[in-house]
Amino acid sequence: MEAFLEQINELNELQKDLVSIHPLFAEHYPVVVAYEALLYIYDYSSKTQQYEWVKTVPDDFPDECLAAMPVHHMDGRMCAIVTDAVFKDLEQKVYLFHEYVHCYVYEKYDERIVGRLQIKHKMDQLKRVTWELDYEFPYEDEIVVERINSLLSALKSKDLIQVHTARKALFTSLNEEQAEYWSWLEWNEGYARYIENLIRAKFGQESNHMGDTAPFNRLMFYECGSEYIALLVKQHPEYHTDLEQLFDRMQVERIQG
Repeated sequence: MEAFLEQINELNELQKDLVSIHPLFAEHYPVVVAYEALLYIYDYSSKTQQYEWVKTVPDDFPDECLAAMPVHHMDGRMCAIVTDAVFKDLEQKVYLFHEYVHCYVYEKYDERIVGRLQIKHKMDQLKRVTWELDYEFPYEDEIVVERINSLLSALKSKDLIQVHTARKALFTSLNEEQAEYWSWLEWNEGYARYIENLIRAKFGQESNHMGDTAPFNRLMFYECGSEYIALLVKQHPEYHTDLEQLFDRMQVERIQG
């Protein structure tokens, strides 16, 4: 659809201003728009320095999909998957840039970090491809909920000593697999939310803090991760771009116990 192509190229112009936030925005990734049972697929051309329509195929993604994942229609390349809702206003457009962060992380760090996770190897053996979305994390366990609330309070205080204490307490209430799941989601989704909020600040929008109150779900990882990363980056500016070093630092409380 020409309307989608025009909107994507408008976002491409906007993206140029985001390189000042992070060099990842100098990169470009295919965009897949799910609309009325079809997928409209666009890719960036280095020749024209714009996006171009590639193909339109039947939709085989879940409804209201907003994600970054390898797409078999693009030979397994990492793509940003969105619906037409992402083009409604600037508030929604930021979510596409959030997915670009995931594309960047997947391409640069997937093997170096995800390959270390025992939970990933286990889920691959079980052929649970959606484990990142539907893992049975104890969101409603009373002790876990209490310790997540303590961590969120510590993060709001911006006192790293309190944060470290709260994180250690939280990890003692999780088994090894649950703690590893936390580490992955906190880093992966937290970093994307962290960058998203830097973009929001640049555009004069309110920060996104969805997930900061019970009942908890996956959005809690976004919030805890982004707030913790923001604190760590203030102390260690190199973490802003060195995501492997950041990942290792974020695991300290879990590994040391």
